[in-house]
Amino acid sequence: MPFEVQWTGPVGPEATRRTSAVKALRYAVQMFERGFTDIVIVDLAENGKAYSLADFRQFYLYAKG
Repeated sequence: MPFEVQWTGPVGPEATRRTSAVKALRYAVQMFERGFTDIVIVDLAENGKAYSLADFRQFYLYAKG
């Protein structure tokens, strides 16, 4: 499943793709630890549904296993 991690950095909005939910969450957490803001994980397979870090961990990873 493809996921896109989006955030706001010093030069404005940016994004990168990851191939799994776990990889997307790890990358998003790294961006958070570096001080970036507006971080969301977008599930491209679910019509672009966007999740905050907490919501993604709680609703997506736990629900989908």
